[in-house]
Amino acid sequence: MQQVKQQMPAKQSDGAVSRQHKRIERIRARASYLLFQELYDFLENRPAIADILMKFYDILNAKCSFGSRKNAEYAEESLDWVLKDKGV
Repeated sequence: MQQVKQQMPAKQSDGAVSRQHKRIERIRARASYLLFQELYDFLENRPAIADILMKFYDILNAKCSFGSRKNAEYAEESLDWVLKDKGV
């Protein structure tokens, strides 16, 4: 009976590890995880500020964050003028 008690925590522990592994795999499958991973890889190369702003615009536009195609065009135009005003 002593052996059974010693084995139970190990089995429970294995189950906890398995649940944690499944949870981590679900997190890694999320669109948000993939987006942050892509951004990390992009920023790791130390891009120019203009490239970062363009990437930011692309992400917002892909998520339809501007509300309409016309607003997305206005936002792109605004970004272009900010970069021109900054001499980029």
